Parts: sequence; structure tokens; C-alpha cells
Amino acid sequence: MSYGQGGPAWVPGGSNTPDWDALAADAERRRGRRRLTPIGGSAGAAPAISTVVALAIVNQSDDERADASDGPSATLPDPSDLPSGSDDAEPSFEETTLPPLPQPREFISDADKDLAPFEPGTFWAGDTMEIDGRTYTEAATDGATDCAQGTSADLGAVLADHGCTGLVRATYTADGVAVTVGVAQFPSEEDAAAAREEAGGAGMYLLALTGGDAPVFCQLGGCRTTSNQVGRYAYFTLAGNSDGTPDSGDGTPAQQAARDGNDHAFASIIQRGEAQASASASAIVEERRRNEDG
Repeated sequence: MSYGQGGPAWVPGGSNTPDWDALAADAERRRGRRRLTPIGGSAGAAPAISTVVALAIVNQSDDERADASDGPSATLPDPSDLPSGSDDAEPSFEETTLPPLPQPREFISDADKDLAPFEPGTFWAGDTMEIDGRTYTEAATDGATDCAQGTSADLGAVLADHGCTGLVRATYTADGVAVTVGVAQFPSEEDAAAAREEAGGAGMYLLALTGGDAPVFCQLGGCRTTSNQVGRYAYFTLAGNSDGTPDSGDGTPAQQAARDGNDHAFASIIQRGEAQASASASAIVEERRRNEDG
């Protein structure tokens, strides 16, 4: 009968009394081996268990990353699928621009636009004429729709032939001289230019406007004259000595007065155009503002 592998044996023919001490020691050794085996097995299993746990953790992390790819970020398109930039990326707005502002020349050249009153009180602004530091005082003004009333017969005929619709005059005085400035209005720029071209001959001159504060001058000849044109207006001057004596020579005050009157007439015509152009521009801006507010 075996009591365990490698243990002492009781055999027939030996002593009938077993060696109880040896058997007990042997049994104790066997129990010790049985206790050590589970402990040893547990100790050997610890690395394996930790390895399994580590693998489980790694696998779980991989699973979590895999699951994360199914989250909100997974719904974002791939960069390659995004549309490329274009020139239309900037917000676009309807372009709004004001029409070109009217120019003064348009008004003094076009009878359909040049609608301001053509009268002495409105055309001759102020009671002085100032040119390059020289000051003249306004002495008399008048106006007429019959252009021949303020001109010589020959000039009146030319103005009438080209359709003159009105003539305004003003006389200015300074330093012993007097000058009458006259501006004639025509239906078109072409009419005014043609009248100016014909008005350069002998006998074509403006009549001196006298009376009131204006002296009698240019009754004995020796007066200085000019003629010019801009837009649909032709303008003329007549200048002489305030005491009525004839003027002669170069660089005289009367000669300068005629030139200054010419410049004053031109400036007054341009001012007329500027005033109407400014009013028209203001009306355009105001209309645009009303349309935008509406």
C-alpha cells in the first residue's frame, strides 16, 4: 500500500508495528507540498493576471478611441471634401452710386437747364465790382427783353438776328472812369458764338447806361470796348472817362476798366451756372436720400 510517491513503505516480513513518527513526518511533508502548490500557482499566475489586465486596459483604450471616432467629430467632413476658396467668398452688396454731378457749363450752355431768372437784380450780385484789388461802385442797372434797346443799331440788329432773348446792363464807377457791362442771352451756345463773331465790326458797341449815380460818358467818342462769349451768353463793355472826355493811349484807367468789366461779366455768368449746378446736385442727393429712407 502506498502512502504517497517516494514515501516509506510497510512491507510484509518486516516489523508489524508501523513507524508512526516517520509516517506522521511524511504526511506533514505532503500537506506542506499541497499548501505550497496553490501558493506557488497563485504567485506564478500574478504576472499572467497583470498581463491580462494590462492587455484589457490597452484594448479598452483602443476601443474607446474607436468609439470616439463615432462621436461628434466623426460627423465632420474630411478636409479634402471641403470646398476650396473662391473669389465670391467676400460678401457682395448692390453697388449704389450717384449720377455724375452737373457742371456749371451745362447750365449756361443749355436753355432747358438754364432756368434761373435773367434779371439785373439777380444777375448782378452785390453793389461793387472787384477785380485784382480794384474796386468799382455799382451806379445803375437795367434789363430788357428787346436787346436793341441797350445797343447801337448795328449791334442790336446782329443780336436780334441770332435770337437774343434778353440784355442786362450795369454801370460801375471808380477813380474818374465809368464802365457799362452788358450781357446778352441767346437760345443756344451756337447762337451766342455767331453773334459774338459778327459783333467785332465797326459800329458794334454797347450803349452807355447813364442816369442816377452813373455819369454821362462816352458821348464824344474815345471809349474802350470789349466783346466776348461763353455758353449761350455774349458779353460787352464800354468804358470811358467819367467827365466825358475822350480817352486815348495804352494803359489808361478807362482801358483797364473795360477789361475789368469783361472779367466781371464772365465771372457773373459762371456764378450763374455754379448756383444752378449746386441746386441741382442738392436735389439729386435729397432724392436719393428719400428713396433710401422709403
